[in-house]
Amino acid sequence: MLEIHQTRNLVKQFEAMRKGGKKERDILLRAETIMTRLQQNPLDEKAECRRTYNGEFRLKDCRKYSLSCGFRLVGLKREHRLIFTYIGSHDDCQRWIENNRSCLDDIESVPLSSDFVVRSTAPEPDNGAAHQAVHHFSEDEYEVQLMEQVDEHLLREVFPAFAREVSIRK
Repeated sequence: MLEIHQTRNLVKQFEAMRKGGKKERDILLRAETIMTRLQQNPLDEKAECRRTYNGEFRLKDCRKYSLSCGFRLVGLKREHRLIFTYIGSHDDCQRWIENNRSCLDDIESVPLSSDFVVRSTAPEPDNGAAHQAVHHFSEDEYEVQLMEQVDEHLLREVFPAFAREVSIRK
């Protein structure tokens, strides 16, 4: 059976994210939910459907999970363990993988403790209005936010050849 592990560095990242803003805590909750589901059932379809399939082939047995807002959770399958190693933006994860590529075969990890499941799945106390204001990011919200910033001027700047071609046709 597949054991779910985490590195000490990931634990430190989680602690820092808990102290962050609402977005960081939402992303952290998604990461913990994926890890908890996989700990309870390594073949959990809901957790597996969060996996990305872009770029994992650059690193042997790498699994990246999409969290939201462009954040990813990186896991490495080693023997009978799935070791979660890093959480960050897409670019940060790629940079981390490139910088640590040579030492990922002998990575140190600790199993998720049983209280990890309780802590990450425990409901938060109801705060009335504060509870109603909770906003969960959808899978595509990051892309929507980016597209809202794109206008015709930016497109003409990025693709000047296409802009010239369109103006010649007119």
